[in-house]
Amino acid sequence: MASRAKALRDRLLPVRKQQREELRRTAEAEAAEQQREQAERKRAERIAARRKALLEGDTDLAQVTVEGRPYFGRRVRSFTAAEASARNLSLVTDAALHAGVEYFLVPGRSPLRHVIGIRLEDRKALLESLRELYPDTALYAMRPGRESWPADAALYADGALPTALKRQDTIRFGEILLSPGGHPLADLSYGCDVEFWREGDQLLTDAGNGDQASADRISGLRTQAPSAMLAGALVAPRLNAVSDVVPAEARIPATRSVAGREHPTWADFFQPRLDGIDFPLDVVYTWVDGTDPDLAAKREAHRSGGRAPRINARETGASRYTSYDELKYSLRSLEMYAPFVRNVYIVTDGQTPSWLDTGARGIQVVDHKDVFADPAALPVFNSHAIGTQLHHVDGLSEHYLYFNDDVFLGRPVTAGHFFHGNGIAKLPFSPFQLGLGSPHPEEPAPNSAGKNVRKLLLQQYGRMTVNKFMHTPHPQIRSVMREIETLFAEDVERTSRSRFRDTTDIAMGASLHHHHAYLTGRAVPGTFKLRYIDVARPEAPEQMAELLATRRFDFFCLNDVNTPAEQQERIAAELHTFLESYFPFASRWERRPGIPAPRTGRHDAAEIGRREPSAARPC
Repeated sequence: MASRAKALRDRLLPVRKQQREELRRTAEAEAAEQQREQAERKRAERIAARRKALLEGDTDLAQVTVEGRPYFGRRVRSFTAAEASARNLSLVTDAALHAGVEYFLVPGRSPLRHVIGIRLEDRKALLESLRELYPDTALYAMRPGRESWPADAALYADGALPTALKRQDTIRFGEILLSPGGHPLADLSYGCDVEFWREGDQLLTDAGNGDQASADRISGLRTQAPSAMLAGALVAPRLNAVSDVVPAEARIPATRSVAGREHPTWADFFQPRLDGIDFPLDVVYTWVDGTDPDLAAKREAHRSGGRAPRINARETGASRYTSYDELKYSLRSLEMYAPFVRNVYIVTDGQTPSWLDTGARGIQVVDHKDVFADPAALPVFNSHAIGTQLHHVDGLSEHYLYFNDDVFLGRPVTAGHFFHGNGIAKLPFSPFQLGLGSPHPEEPAPNSAGKNVRKLLLQQYGRMTVNKFMHTPHPQIRSVMREIETLFAEDVERTSRSRFRDTTDIAMGASLHHHHAYLTGRAVPGTFKLRYIDVARPEAPEQMAELLATRRFDFFCLNDVNTPAEQQERIAAELHTFLESYFPFASRWERRPGIPAPRTGRHDAAEIGRREPSAARPC
């Protein structure tokens, strides 16, 4: 009996010991978790206090919530995309100069931001200088990526940067810029990227000593530089637009100006490249103010006095000519996002927007009678007719962009969005198709006009067109338009005299130009990221809110297809609120207080100045 009790104790003792050990470990884990939670609470309290002090210490700062996360940005009183990226460049280069760290501009691969390179051994000095200059500010640091609002972006005001971030071979630094109303204008994708370059000799030594990361970097070079070229070279941590290796012989100092400030670089980094656009690029708008009683009376007189248009009434209705001041905001989008534009021409029927400063440099109002080959065709109230004559604008560049006033730039673009460096146009093909059969009065007018273009091209080239084109800026080549005017003279002439839209029209600028240029080797399909919104649709307000929050489209179109009269006032208010929020600052082409309103649509062409790089709607 005693032996059985002893055997039982011997079996239970290890179990009890194990249970006690498990209880101890559980208690320790719980205590550690409590300490961690307490530390997290204290850290969150410190961050909350710092962020409160941040906002209280600078009234230009404000909190904005994006994707459910809080961010802090600076309200600004003017804005262009170029200024935003230049601002972030200055923040970083000021810190480099403060630390005595040499840097050089690197040709980046995005129009949104600047890139600088510094030597890897200077990384710590730069980070210390940034901390010294911007300890309690809304400057962010993050790993470069595609996200405009990275969840792991580190705010300088929160305290020390994460150790893993400080060890990255490229770090992005930037501020968020907000409109006076608190809407984001520039997100963190505008930040300045700092690349930490390595000396080629050290890279070779480390690779020879068995450092796998160094060996991988050498084998991964896009330039495939041999070891002999790496001696005395600087080696980038990633690809750029020119070369990831600067050999000793190419380390020739140069400077490049950004926003009036000279920055050091290497001579070959910013030579004119094959894909660069060095030819002038103008913009032509068609515009009409349908609220003008004289124009409305003239339009109705011709509508009632002539042949009834062979097309659905929606294509000639009043909403087709309604103005919500879209032109003003489209011009603001040019100023904010397209610094490469030289001159702007507004083609209209003797009208001038009341808000337009006709004395401003780089803009001209052009009357229909000054571009129509035969003014006897006037008046016309048909964008197809007007589109046959736009290339006649005096002084217009060979390559230009055709805008409707309801088309806007949604974020920064370059001339390279629309043309290749050799002048070949990039076309905005749409996934929507023209369909088969003859033009029909009940189908959208672009379909009928596109079918008429198809017939011409089948006869001329034996090629059938299928797709329509997007509601974006249309790249145009003036010499192509002149060829069309000769090659398809009868159709151009007929359409130019088509007072209202008709099923017999051709779309010369937005269809025939593109297909003829493509078939003659002067255009190729391009990439156009567009948001199209029919302003009368019930989902339009939600679509506009999403546009404002993300600014993720290159272009957007706010098209008034056929808005009922009883909805006009509501839609006008919605559009005004949205456009004022998206483009809050007046462009240089708007009248300032004290400037008298224009009295005529005519403007002296001599006042049009070259801008150096730094209507009835067809929809």
